[in-house]
Amino acid sequence: MNDAGIANHNGRPWTDGMIPTLLANENYIGKTIYNRTSRRLGQKLVKNPDHTWVRGAAEIEPIVDVGIFARAQKLLAERRVEIPENEMLLRLRLTLRRRGKLNSRIINTTLGLNHVSAYVKHFGSLRKAYALIGYESPRDCDWIDKRELWASEQARHASELAEVLRNDLGLQPELVLDGIGLDVQGKRVVSFLVARRLTRRGQDHAAQWKAYRRQISSGLLVVMRLDGANREIEDYVLLPASSKSGRYVWLSSGSLRRRRGALYRKRGALFDAIKATLAKTTRAAPTSSAPSKKRSKSGQPKAKGFGGRRSRRYKIAPMRVP
Repeated sequence: MNDAGIANHNGRPWTDGMIPTLLANENYIGKTIYNRTSRRLGQKLVKNPDHTWVRGAAEIEPIVDVGIFARAQKLLAERRVEIPENEMLLRLRLTLRRRGKLNSRIINTTLGLNHVSAYVKHFGSLRKAYALIGYESPRDCDWIDKRELWASEQARHASELAEVLRNDLGLQPELVLDGIGLDVQGKRVVSFLVARRLTRRGQDHAAQWKAYRRQISSGLLVVMRLDGANREIEDYVLLPASSKSGRYVWLSSGSLRRRRGALYRKRGALFDAIKATLAKTTRAAPTSSAPSKKRSKSGQPKAKGFGGRRSRRYKIAPMRVP
């Protein structure tokens, strides 16, 4: 279908994962299935085992014969072969010997190898599977290993800022669920991101940083830029709330002015800047709710005509007293 230029229902090319999903979809025989996945409050989405699925006959007209569908499921089950872990590693080692290197694309496109997800499921990660066959990926994975460390740094910065805002501004900030930001009265006011420094493409190229923005759409952004080794925080960049576009935040030495960002070397100076910004935006409104009457130049309230404006179409002549 891809060779013939026939796209899928989303207008995209077909993949090897779409076909088995399509063949196993019971909607084609008029059935609906519920409880395939579940998510506890604040937890990740998980797949439920087959025996917990709830099947029902909905008002869906079947377009595939039940017998044909059953034979397809039998063929799919027979084609699935469970390979022992030592055999999985042996095949991976042979592929490395033939190709000279390994990556996700090579593994997924090599006939006889399990999918990358299978290696992650059995060995914890692809890198651990590599280590078991004596292969070290040329990709720098130190950033991946320290994700938990930087997540704790984000939470620590957010907690310390919350204490400052309570003591100095009298606010009641709350740490968000993922620990990377603060909410005040249910509204995000600041979020902390970690930006790793990218490898320079040449000596004359400016340093660049990249941070995953997630789905943050409001509040200030504090980007903690790491040093050249991505091991320590080098400085902080404070971006305004309007600087939100794309899944990632890209920063360089020359982009701060364009993004209206401010650079801070010390955490104390950064917190002072955030405190000054929030003090302006959260300033209390006047206690009096009564609307003030506008006065005209003569000091008298403005007369209202049609539509709430002074009527200029008619003039009222002064009354003569006999």
